[in-house]
Amino acid sequence: MSRLSEVLPRKLDLRFVGIALALTLIGIAMVHSTTSGTARGDLGGKQALFALLALVVAAALIAVEYRLLLEYSPALYSLTLVVLAALPLFGSRIAGARSWIRFGGFQVQPSELARIPIALLLAYLLERDDRKLLRTRTLLILCAAVFLPMLLVLLQPDTGVALTYIPFLLAALFFGGMRAKWWATLIVIGALAVGGSWFLLKDYQKDRIRTFLDPNLAVRGAGYQVRQARIAIGSGGIFGKGWKQGTQSRLGFLPVRHTDFVFAALAEEWGFAGVAAVLGLYGALLARAFKLAHDARDRGGAMLVLLLATNIAGEAVWNIAMNVGLLPTTGITLPLVSYGGSSLISTWAMIGLMLSVAYRRFVNV
Repeated sequence: MSRLSEVLPRKLDLRFVGIALALTLIGIAMVHSTTSGTARGDLGGKQALFALLALVVAAALIAVEYRLLLEYSPALYSLTLVVLAALPLFGSRIAGARSWIRFGGFQVQPSELARIPIALLLAYLLERDDRKLLRTRTLLILCAAVFLPMLLVLLQPDTGVALTYIPFLLAALFFGGMRAKWWATLIVIGALAVGGSWFLLKDYQKDRIRTFLDPNLAVRGAGYQVRQARIAIGSGGIFGKGWKQGTQSRLGFLPVRHTDFVFAALAEEWGFAGVAAVLGLYGALLARAFKLAHDARDRGGAMLVLLLATNIAGEAVWNIAMNVGLLPTTGITLPLVSYGGSSLISTWAMIGLMLSVAYRRFVNV
């Protein structure tokens, strides 16, 4: 027991854990601040419970040998596809999308949790193709491995979660090594896909894009969220109005202030100083993850950490850009900070896997 107490702190990256915990605590504080005194005043306590469950999940994944998960990743991925395919038929409808499974008084969003098997499979494929430049066959399989679950999630429909899968593919192609001609091809195909998808979008999705291009187009309609978010961010000043003192969020002007627009609420209450601190924590988390990837004992572990870290960073960048009006509103949450059990557990599961790789960087663990 004494040896374990000495070895565990040395092998477990406590700085990485501390950064993630700090962001989680900030999230609990913001959820409580933006919902207390309202009909949803219990959400702060629920987020704290979700955090405890997320820590249990992370601890379980740290205890599991990540090599075992990589080996079984094709089976885990296949099972994930079956669940995602069944959701449009049997899932519970919330906010217009059949993306949820109910268990008594709880609900789970499998599309959020699907990020784990997707990352595991991509890391498994990248380890098997360890050449400097990826084979064309591997490139096609990587693309299919991401686009298949994306398509199934879009059918629910849940555009926001589907978009969170894209960083996995970009990271896999970048870190795995893709030829310049294939990058050019991917950019052209992506541009055509984005343009062609306009005719497949629903009216509310088109309104979000129009609003992104011109926020004044519908001041009280689709543009309302972005305008109120900008007002909240600008009104925070240098040091903010204080915790639970944000008028935009407390008076209900800022929509979904505990989920999609929690960053705007944070900027209003904590100001530029608070925003800088939170961005610093995300930067430190990403930098530490890259260090874990560098120190990983094998290519599969390194790729897994890089994929997971890039996904968390990509989701954070999109959410913040969405809050300030630089990207369309798509329902992407701020990792570890926004309210939501599935999102929080999924992100902590990623952290647990990264810590599992770091913990086993010594072969004799």
